[in-house]
Amino acid sequence: AAVKIEEQSYALYTMAQEKVEYQSSKKFLAELAKEEMKHKEKLLAIMENKEKLSELGMHASKIQDLKIVDAMKDTTLSEDADYQRILVYAAKREKSTYEYYNSLAAGLEDTEIGDLFSKLAQEELKHKNRLEKEYDEYLMKEN
Repeated sequence: AAVKIEEQSYALYTMAQEKVEYQSSKKFLAELAKEEMKHKEKLLAIMENKEKLSELGMHASKIQDLKIVDAMKDTTLSEDADYQRILVYAAKREKSTYEYYNSLAAGLEDTEIGDLFSKLAQEELKHKNRLEKEYDEYLMKEN
């Protein structure tokens, strides 16, 4: 399930690049897509060889949750979705992925695999944080 989530996030950020005008936004989305692909590769490597867990490095640092999109209504993605809607949708998706990985980490506390999900949870929260900042900046550009 975790690998599928990363694949779907990658597809979302790749599709979204075609819908934005600003070069900076395209670059931002390309970075997120690349990071999701790295997550997938990490998960697959660990599934093949559990010893790869020890190569994950230090414990994840805590990321601030800006909670900008939390109170917003859930949105769907249609073909004609604008960048603002894509950002809200993506940030909400990162929020649910963060919560999913966090619950897996809690259930596997004090294990290496639990530590992996804890790190992935923080990575997804970092994406949410970056999407929310991008959302704020985009609104300022448009108004």
